[in-house]
Amino acid sequence: MAYKLSFGRYIGKTLEWLFFHDPGYVEFIVGKNIHNDPLKFTSSERHRFNELYRRASLLKIPGLCTWCKKRPITRMFLTEHPSSGGLVGVAFDCDSCAPQGSSYSIACKPAFFPPNIFRNYDKMGGRFLVKAIKRAYFKNSSCRMTQKRMESFFNDPKNFVNF
Repeated sequence: MAYKLSFGRYIGKTLEWLFFHDPGYVEFIVGKNIHNDPLKFTSSERHRFNELYRRASLLKIPGLCTWCKKRPITRMFLTEHPSSGGLVGVAFDCDSCAPQGSSYSIACKPAFFPPNIFRNYDKMGGRFLVKAIKRAYFKNSSCRMTQKRMESFFNDPKNFVNF
């Protein structure tokens, strides 16, 4: 069942839509503890939101390391714009390969959300990250994400670590 937001700028949008279109807003909801407000989320909506958040934080990117092309992907390599602090680059690699980025880069676990260093990233950075994730899973960063496709993605345990 698709739960729809009943508050904020995305009233009427589904929870799955929110994760694929504005993960920064998801982080805002968590940061402000809105997901635990019974006036904003029913018990079943809260359960689904928390499950989606957990899964979005534990991505298992398909394919092989960008650099060595031999080992499975185990981390996400993010590059920060030196002046704006926004996200400008996303690559997926393995733990064995040496980072290939600039001094403004960081390696982390694959997720819909960047680590704290990027918490102030602009909306374009969030879209950039989601495009990289879509490219990794669907081979096309501009593919249309229907509700069925988003639900199928989040309901497939092979897309996540520890499932």
